[in-house]
Amino acid sequence: MDEEIKATNDVNEEAKDLSEPCTDSPAEPSCDAATDECEKEYSEEIAQLKTKLEEYENRYLRLQADFTNFRRRVQKEKEDLLLYANMELVKSLLPVMDSLENAKEQGDTGTVQILKQLTDILYKEGLEEVNAVDQPFDPEYHFAIEQVECDKESGVIVEELRKGYTFKGALIRPSMVRVAK
Repeated sequence: MDEEIKATNDVNEEAKDLSEPCTDSPAEPSCDAATDECEKEYSEEIAQLKTKLEEYENRYLRLQADFTNFRRRVQKEKEDLLLYANMELVKSLLPVMDSLENAKEQGDTGTVQILKQLTDILYKEGLEEVNAVDQPFDPEYHFAIEQVECDKESGVIVEELRKGYTFKGALIRPSMVRVAK
């Protein structure tokens, strides 16, 4: 009977040994190594994805800025195109205004009303006269034909031979003037 008890105890001890986790087995370190390897691969992949994400965000921001600049540039070009298209029309009408002013000075009463209507329309669109007489000579706005002897200060405009005009701030024709010596 002692032998039976002893055999039963041996079986119980073997069963107990089998139910306990194996710490000495060679499979466990490879599981830890595989887990570390997987974590390392995932970390590298996450780092690569973060780098790509930053690159795509930077591209997106650059494209957005480029598009905003493009839109502004197109709007500015459109405004300039309208401005300069009107400027050419106004430039071509200036000789007509000159002729009407000459007719007005010669006493043609019919041209006075036409000249007034034309100047009103052009002034509403942005045409302005360049001030000349009794102003200091400015080569940007005045074109000197000659210098004359007179009692005015040197460099002052004495007479305006042809009016100068600006259109929306841009000079389209300088005043033709005589300047004091």
